[in-house]
Amino acid sequence: MVRDQMKIILVTGATDGIGFATATELARQGHELVLHGRNEEKALRAVEAIRTVAPQAVLHTAHADFSGLSDVARMAQDLSARLPRLDVLINNAGVYMTERTVSQDGYEMTLAVNHLAPFLLTSLLLPLLKKSAAPRVVTVSSMVHASGRIVFDDMNCESGYNGYHAYANSKLANALFANELARRERWLASNSLHPGVIGTKLLHAAFSMPGSATAEGARTSVYLAASPAVEGVTGKYFDNCTETAAAAQALDQQLARQLWVWSEDAVRDFLQLPQSRGNSK
Repeated sequence: MVRDQMKIILVTGATDGIGFATATELARQGHELVLHGRNEEKALRAVEAIRTVAPQAVLHTAHADFSGLSDVARMAQDLSARLPRLDVLINNAGVYMTERTVSQDGYEMTLAVNHLAPFLLTSLLLPLLKKSAAPRVVTVSSMVHASGRIVFDDMNCESGYNGYHAYANSKLANALFANELARRERWLASNSLHPGVIGTKLLHAAFSMPGSATAEGARTSVYLAASPAVEGVTGKYFDNCTETAAAAQALDQQLARQLWVWSEDAVRDFLQLPQSRGNSK
């Protein structure tokens, strides 16, 4: 790959499933990858595995437990000190909880990991993204966002818990976040996507059903991260590498603004912007 076409790309949840397949394909294409895992050991194992198929790849690691906002903020500060810029952030990490669990910050775990963590991480990495000539943020949502509801009086599912509903709500939050980010930060491209029905641990835990290969699930993330065909495209929802209509509630701009304000308030204690290093490595 020509050096000026090489992107520095952070993939969250890159140690298995769709995230690992996404990072592997982008490494094969010649991009420089930062692989996020819940801990350093998982991230290092992913690096070793990717090197077996892309031995020349430039790979870095980052680790944070997304159930803790302080850990997310620490990782953002670390990356801001280490990287000269960030061209693409792929918000891929996610969980499906069959029972209601509360994060260390007091939020329902699905909401904490799937929405608040990427909201905070993206917010803190905006200065690093701004150093890119054409920055992109890719957020992995799901077709189940169409079943989601944002109920501000019960964001923590205290009135009754259903794992599917909590997951669908978080995927709606992902789509709303991606759209609102596109409106607020017009200098970057922000899009969300449905990866397909993919045979991951999450799918098995949630639906006890088989799915397509993880490489198939990575296709749209890879496309939105690296394809010249979507240069400058923002505020859209994709399925199978094709722009498609999101559900009506994902297009509700008032709801998106309300969710943004609620999310900012939720992560306010961690929104101190880290100091970034200069433009040279």
